Amino acid sequence: MIIRKLKMRNIRSYNNLTVEIPLGKTLFEGDIGSGKSTILMAIEFALFGLGSEKGAALIRAGEDEGEVSLVFGTGGREYTVTRNLVRKINTVSQAEGSIRTPEGLLNLSPTELKETVLRILNFNEPPDPKAQSMIYRYAVFTPQEEMKTILFMRPDLRLQTLRKAFRLEDYKTANENAKEILNEIKRKEAEFRGATSKLVFHKRKILEITDETKRKESELVKLRLNEQDAEQKLDDHKKKHEDLRKEELDLSRATSQVEILIKSINARLNDNSEQKSEMERLNQKEINLQNKIENSKKVENPVNKTPEQLKAEIKDLEKQEKTLLRSETQIESKLKEFKSVRESCVCPTCDRPADPDEFTAKIKAKEAEKESSSRKVIELSELLDATKRLLEVKQKYDEEHRRLIESIRDLNETKERIGKTDVKIKSLETEIDGLNKELGEKQEALKQTDQVRVKIRESNKILDTLEKELRQVRDNSISKAEDIHRSQTVVQEFEKLVKDAEDNQRRADSLKEHQIWIEDYFIPTLDSIEKQVMLNLNQDFNIHFQKWFNMLVEDSGKEARIDEEFTTIVEQDGYEQDVNYLSGGEKTSVALAYRLALNSIVQKVSTGMSSNLLILDEPTDGFSKEQLGNVRDILDEIQSPQIIIVSHEKELESFADQIFRIKKVQGESRITSG
Repeated sequence: MIIRKLKMRNIRSYNNLTVEIPLGKTLFEGDIGSGKSTILMAIEFALFGLGSEKGAALIRAGEDEGEVSLVFGTGGREYTVTRNLVRKINTVSQAEGSIRTPEGLLNLSPTELKETVLRILNFNEPPDPKAQSMIYRYAVFTPQEEMKTILFMRPDLRLQTLRKAFRLEDYKTANENAKEILNEIKRKEAEFRGATSKLVFHKRKILEITDETKRKESELVKLRLNEQDAEQKLDDHKKKHEDLRKEELDLSRATSQVEILIKSINARLNDNSEQKSEMERLNQKEINLQNKIENSKKVENPVNKTPEQLKAEIKDLEKQEKTLLRSETQIESKLKEFKSVRESCVCPTCDRPADPDEFTAKIKAKEAEKESSSRKVIELSELLDATKRLLEVKQKYDEEHRRLIESIRDLNETKERIGKTDVKIKSLETEIDGLNKELGEKQEALKQTDQVRVKIRESNKILDTLEKELRQVRDNSISKAEDIHRSQTVVQEFEKLVKDAEDNQRRADSLKEHQIWIEDYFIPTLDSIEKQVMLNLNQDFNIHFQKWFNMLVEDSGKEARIDEEFTTIVEQDGYEQDVNYLSGGEKTSVALAYRLALNSIVQKVSTGMSSNLLILDEPTDGFSKEQLGNVRDILDEIQSPQIIIVSHEKELESFADQIFRIKKVQGESRITSG
């Protein structure tokens, strides 16, 4: 994990701060109380929440809300986590926060946010919102006030704390779980053993019931054979009975058919009588038509012209007549005009005197013209009347000729109908003969009806007897089958009990094997592995501790080591020296060596933690100048990509890559870089 940027708003002595933290060694330097530790508290709060810390210890006095936002990178991906504090009456609590991932922004509750951060950092520990991250506290950052605490703990408490940091609690948990499982296995084995107590009894009952079932099945086979015989007899008799019923039905149909035949014969006799009457009528019609045709043939054609031609001639004559009459009228008018001029001796056109003799000659000529025109009119009128009379005679002839054609067609149709009627009469006579014959046969068959009905009554009695016998056989067969089914059900129940008992026996045997394996092998092996792991960790821890101690303490007469309970043993010239009697600088050296060794071991055993970030809070309190120089060598040897140091020691500035100076002005902390 690499920290890139920290933002704080209304957090303790900080009003509004944004600081970008580079790679390398970064020193936050300032006087005591300037606000250095707040930087570290804000980083831990952003990642894991309040834990056991109180919200009131973080939020700025007099403010109702505060916020911390941290940008960090891990695994080649960048994340921004933001947490909020809200003051409500007398309490300060966390509000909903957020985390921005490469996939987008998530708004989460404080618990969900911590769980997400632990998953991103791959810290394998429970997301308890009221506890600090153990891996972070031991592998990354330990507050100054806790640096020396672990040295003076009771050995059992220190060992318990280290077991959690080293993830050895898993062995203890596994051991306790194994014992709980072992007790449960023993209880379940006893339970399974108890469930097998009636196994022999159940098997004996299965044999007894199976033998009885076989005897019943043999009886059932005989009953089934009797049932088949009864069914066959019943089926055979049903066929005979059905034949009698069919015969009776045929006879019943014959009765109705006799009535139908009589009606049909009478209908055809009536039809035949009607056809003969029709034949007489048609014969008379044929005679009448022949007489009519002969009379029509005697009428002669008056002219070879058609009525249309005659009508055209009449139209032309009428036109000529109109022309002659119009001409005659004109002549009459002109004659009157000439007579008027002769009498007046004045021309009516030009009013000049006219010669009477001249007009007398004109009058004679017009009178001759008038007489000629009148004759023509009379002749034309007579011709027109004669043509009209000829047209009337021609039309009467054509009408008579049309009637002649219709009479001939009617005569032909009558002859055709006479032929068809004759055929129909013969057909009806044939049908009547056939129906009379069929009627005689049906009437003869009706005489057997009483005999068939007697046979049916006798057949019904036999049928009832056979059905009763079949029902009785079937009832016996069904009863026996049900009895067998009940026995089989009982057997199945006992077989299930046997199977359950055998399964319980196998489970008990299997559990016994598991019990032996857990009790005799797994738990002892787990204890052995835990002791060996703890021994290896202790040896590794001691190597690191001695290495850092020797670099920090230059007194050749002093030696330090870690015993099996991870207690620090300091010797001066071969004699053990109580840690409480060490100088302040020596205590700090022991605590820092212990802290760095612990950091190395925790990073080694925590698969989710890689050695890329180290935070040191006042690590050189009481150190001499020579020891401060040794700290530089230690930090160089650690080779962590990012080291954050919080200290009031200005001497540390010389080996820091980046320095942030913190000052408090009028109650507000401010940061400058140098």
